[in-house]
Amino acid sequence: MKVKLAISSEILEDLVTIEAQAMSKQITNLVTYIQNLDKQRSSLTVKKGEQVYLVEHDEIVRLYLEDRVLQVETVETTYTSNLRLYQVKEDLPANFLQISQSEIIHIKQLDHLKLTANGLVKLVMKNGSVTYSSRRYLKVIKERLGL
Repeated sequence: MKVKLAISSEILEDLVTIEAQAMSKQITNLVTYIQNLDKQRSSLTVKKGEQVYLVEHDEIVRLYLEDRVLQVETVETTYTSNLRLYQVKEDLPANFLQISQSEIIHIKQLDHLKLTANGLVKLVMKNGSVTYSSRRYLKVIKERLGL
């Protein structure tokens, strides 16, 4: 895919144009991503005990459900959130990847991964936490990570 950028002081409003031979999943994802750029927040409101914190997306290692409560794991600690996983997913940038129905990881926080004999992917994060993907998300994981 080629990218062309033109900067000019004569342009009144920013405009993104995509030219393609045919509509594809990549093009659809790109359009959705561009449309959501203005909507994205750079932080997430979380709780630990009775205290409320704002956690920057870059600090998040992974988000997962445990006993129907959303856990937000950072390098240092784990928080909870009252939001649903799908609600948080809508506001996350493109460097987050859903690996199962109940978990999303931050790709930049991924240390290494291993394909297991039973078809799952074992993911080891930079903070040492270990998690596994579901088979259902295997194709998406391989595409996003270039495997």
